[in-house]
Order: sequence, then structure tokens, then C-alpha cells
Amino acid sequence: MNTAQLRQKVASQLNNLSPERLALLSEFLDSLEAAEPTQASSLRKLPPIKRGKTAKNLLKFAGTWQGDDLEKCLDSVYETRSKTQF
Repeated sequence: MNTAQLRQKVASQLNNLSPERLALLSEFLDSLEAAEPTQASSLRKLPPIKRGKTAKNLLKFAGTWQGDDLEKCLDSVYETRSKTQF
């Protein structure tokens, strides 16, 4: 279906909607327009994500290990990690 046919179909559907449904559709279209990226907005204009400065800040994400492959995972980490340069 090309754009012209799609617009014609939507126009036909709009004519058959009740006023309540038409209002709901209008709100939906408003939300789509608000979510539509514009040239003026870009990721560079977003504020940076604030993160903690220490490992202590990561503790809220820590949990208990579930599974029986802890040793295998640790071995994999030891085998594949590289030295860090400071």
C-alpha cells in the first residue's frame, strides 16, 4: 500500500469514528509527535548520566550467585582478562 492509499484509508477510518474515539486518537497522535525525534534534539544535548565514583555505589546491584558454574566463570575471567595500565 503506498502513502496515498494509506492516507485515503486513514481518512475513511476517521470518518467512521465516534467523537470519543476521535479524541483518543488525537491524544495518541499528539504523543507520537512528541516522541518523534527532531533535528534540534540530539543525544549530545542530553544531560550526562550521573554515576557513583566508587565500587560501593555498585553494591545495590549485587546479589547472590545462582547456579553451579561459579568456578567455571571465574576461570574464564582469569583466562581472558588483561592487565590494566594506570
